[in-house]
Amino acid sequence: AALGWAMVGRPVAVLLTAGASTASGEALVDYLVDLGAPEGYIVPVFDEAGARNLENCGLLAQAGLIYIADGPDIVRLVRVLRGSPALEAIGQAFEIGASIYAVGAAAMALGAWVSGGDQAEHGLGLLENLVIEPRFSGAESASRLRHLLAAHPDCMGLGVPYQSAVALGPEGQVRTMGSDQITVVVAQSDEG
Repeated sequence: AALGWAMVGRPVAVLLTAGASTASGEALVDYLVDLGAPEGYIVPVFDEAGARNLENCGLLAQAGLIYIADGPDIVRLVRVLRGSPALEAIGQAFEIGASIYAVGAAAMALGAWVSGGDQAEHGLGLLENLVIEPRFSGAESASRLRHLLAAHPDCMGLGVPYQSAVALGPEGQVRTMGSDQITVVVAQSDEG
């Protein structure tokens, strides 16, 4: 589905998290090309220098689809990207029609806040006032999302279970995919 929303004729740019395998990233690029992407590449944004690198920023700005891969350290990726020229390049690509596809924990990065263990920190803010809980299942996920929303009552929560996805368009479009339902959680107000 993500390739169907990608800008035709533009490459897929893959962002990996710190600690992720570049070999698995290259296999992902090959897989996307086999599915019909015109070409693809890994953009090496693993640290602050990579997020300021002009070549990396150019690769992101030219992409028709920016694929943010799931990985072991999403919080570090958020810290590296937040306020960087690379994040500006992602915004530029989106403004001209590129799609952003975030898998698993990477989906958290797009929101206003990211759960970083015991405390939350600012996400990339591409989805303002939204907190995303990937792999949403059961009481533990719901509790984690409610706890984060209690600290940030101006936000809405989105619980996305395994094997499900939600697509949000630039003009308010919402499309869900997969076998399980997406859960929307609104913070409780003190006024009842």
